[in-house]
Amino acid sequence: MARPRMSIAIACLSIASAARADPAFDRLEGALPGGWSLLATSSELVIRHDLPCYVTGVHRESAPKVPAAPAAPAGGPLITIELRYRLEPRWTAPQIAAAEATNRQIGGELRALAAKYRIDAIPTSKGRPLPASADDKARLDAYETARARLTARLVLLPRCTLGDASVFDGEDTYAQLTLQVDPPEVMIQAHRIVELMKQTCR
Repeated sequence: MARPRMSIAIACLSIASAARADPAFDRLEGALPGGWSLLATSSELVIRHDLPCYVTGVHRESAPKVPAAPAAPAGGPLITIELRYRLEPRWTAPQIAAAEATNRQIGGELRALAAKYRIDAIPTSKGRPLPASADDKARLDAYETARARLTARLVLLPRCTLGDASVFDGEDTYAQLTLQVDPPEVMIQAHRIVELMKQTCR
């Protein structure tokens, strides 16, 4: 009974090795700042800082810009900063064209939906709808329900191509980038890696 498990393990290792052997991933890893490593499997790309950091706060865009207080030594929980991207076999031109056509069609349906419920006639506050009457609220609720069904049909396109893989942002790819950490240079490097991905992954 042990043999099938060994076969599965060998197959998974072979897939991961094939993804990792792609020269494009080697070039990306070579361009990372010191102290960062890259792991690529057939379905995921993880760029991770080698040492854990202390969380000292959360950056908020709306917060007033005041000088940050020095972090207390060993303050806050420990986390490992990482960027996770989903990988798929490289999309073909027809795949991308079909996905773009689907999204264009849905975009048209969304515009028609907004016109149907007269969303532009609903007052707004700070860019958000602010219904002024029961009718406004009823139209907005119906619109939001129908809009959710339409947007669920949108096709997520690859953010870029890296070697033989198409790369997709995940729901949590950039989740940690709002954190303040100690040492702070780790987060500075993380933002630089995001820019590096934009330059390397086309």
